[in-house]
Amino acid sequence: MENHGTLVICLTINLILLNIKCSAACGPAEYRIGDECCPMCSPGNHVYRHCTNNQSTSCAPCIGSTYLDKLNGLTACTPCTHCDPGFGLMVKHPCRPSSDTVCEPLEGFYCIDPTKDGCKAAQRHSICKPGQYIRQKGTQSTDTVCTNCTGDTYSDGSFTSCQPHTQCDTLNLQEIKPGTFRSNPECGPKTSSLIPVTVSTVLVLVFLITGIIIFILIRKNLKSRHRGVVNKQTDEQSPTEDSHLIESNNKKEFFMTPHLDVGRIKNLEVTAFETNIYR
Repeated sequence: MENHGTLVICLTINLILLNIKCSAACGPAEYRIGDECCPMCSPGNHVYRHCTNNQSTSCAPCIGSTYLDKLNGLTACTPCTHCDPGFGLMVKHPCRPSSDTVCEPLEGFYCIDPTKDGCKAAQRHSICKPGQYIRQKGTQSTDTVCTNCTGDTYSDGSFTSCQPHTQCDTLNLQEIKPGTFRSNPECGPKTSSLIPVTVSTVLVLVFLITGIIIFILIRKNLKSRHRGVVNKQTDEQSPTEDSHLIESNNKKEFFMTPHLDVGRIKNLEVTAFETNIYR
């Protein structure tokens, strides 16, 4: 049993060494199929039929959106790379049978996954915010660099340097709105100091006249209401009249004899006195 095991191991080692030797026997432009070393196909072509003892390798060109860019023993070509705008890419060099598509970043993008000749993925350039200036513009390989404004300067985010604030006094104007890091001061024509005083005076007069008119209307309304009350009381307190019927010569004659009431007269005098006070 031990001799049998030793024999199996020796045969296995010999087979491995034989395969290595045979593999090493194929040249750099050959590939192995079984015991044969077949010639490889040139770039842009794939193996259509493997070689035999009597016939060399048959090759066919890559068609459609496929390619092979090296000597090969492959039976199929590789699909071409698609430059996806969703990844910020566009075609730099189109795909050919012997070379793959080369992509590059779209305008306003920079590459974040570069390859030997192109790019696999890109990202949009950063946008500087108001209060920042563009210290370095973005390229196909680098992002935009932004820096904050300082001192009496400003930028809306699109400037390549911070701009100094406008001095309104030097333009014979007055400052309406002060400047910030994000915006320039707003200047306007100078106004006379008398204008605020005049406006204030007009407003005071308007309020005063309005108050007087309201006071007169209220007082007039109170007087009218009071006169109505006095007239009503006067009508209710008028003297009673007695009717005396005198028959003479078969004719009916009427005459009124007023009966004066001293208390009612006093009430009338008090009411008249109060009316004069309100007036």
